[in-house]
Amino acid sequence: MRQFISTGIFLIITWNTVRGQHFTLQSGIKGFFDNREYQNPYDRSQTMFGSGVYSTANLTINEFRFVAGLNIIYEFGHQLEAGLFKPVIYVNYERNYLSFYFGAFPNEFMATFPTVLRSDTFQYYHPTCEGALLEFRQNWGSQSVWIDWLSRQTNSDREIFQIGGTGMLEKGVFFYRHDFIMTHNAYAAIRPDNSYIRDNGGIVASIGADLSNYLFDSITISTGYTMSYDRMRGITDLTFRHGSVSQLYIEVFSFAIRESLYLGDGQFQLWGDRLFRAGYYNRMDLIWHFFRRCNIKGSVEFSLHLVENELDLSQSVKITADLISTKPVKLPD
Repeated sequence: MRQFISTGIFLIITWNTVRGQHFTLQSGIKGFFDNREYQNPYDRSQTMFGSGVYSTANLTINEFRFVAGLNIIYEFGHQLEAGLFKPVIYVNYERNYLSFYFGAFPNEFMATFPTVLRSDTFQYYHPTCEGALLEFRQNWGSQSVWIDWLSRQTNSDREIFQIGGTGMLEKGVFFYRHDFIMTHNAYAAIRPDNSYIRDNGGIVASIGADLSNYLFDSITISTGYTMSYDRMRGITDLTFRHGSVSQLYIEVFSFAIRESLYLGDGQFQLWGDRLFRAGYYNRMDLIWHFFRRCNIKGSVEFSLHLVENELDLSQSVKITADLISTKPVKLPD
């Protein structure tokens, strides 16, 4: 009898907490076409063409959001594989100054992460971060840190995970930003004779100015320092590579230009853009945002890549549509 009363009280308290909150269904489509025509010795030509679809159920209770769903990626001309079905299962806690994610959640926060540290192709084939993200925010800046578990150790698969983060300080039009990443590439459970543990990582630290309130629709300029390190334990010593990276972004109406320049030692990131392995890399992107309305966006990019003495080209089209399929549904009293 006492157990029955305790259970009843618990259910009443839980229901009073939950009621009045809401439940939504959300879905979306992401399409990509990325054609890279390279002649340089650092990366190969390839065309990535496909689309992805996701659908999630979301339950919000006060500051908590519980999400479960599925993300599917299909690359045109290829076959569906088990690895392209990505579960989306996470809990999100939000306050004015803090965000916390735990589980398998969308990696949209990586959209502005430097490609020298992590290639933008991750957005195509690895749409979820499988781990955790913690971010602190104030009026003067923010700091985030995340962990992404890329591979669980099995008899044949290595244990691989990445830890990274982004920090910002802002004062007027000026800002300081740093991004870092660390990749741990360990053994498989049954270790082959020629295997090793690899330590790899790097940082980008830059200063700049955001003059968007004074010029054009958007204009940002920055310059800074980048470093990468790499070691194969028991085989090579820990080595460091240094360089500088500068960027300019200007947007007017629906058109934008993005210019970046890298100078220094050839960087080496296991999952970074391979073109930064050159000692000189200059990239110019011409961008047309041909559709930006509500939650539907479309853009076209034409890019020139000057890699040391080689001029290469790439073109891309990206379309995203994020739709809430139902209005918030109030749980009954």
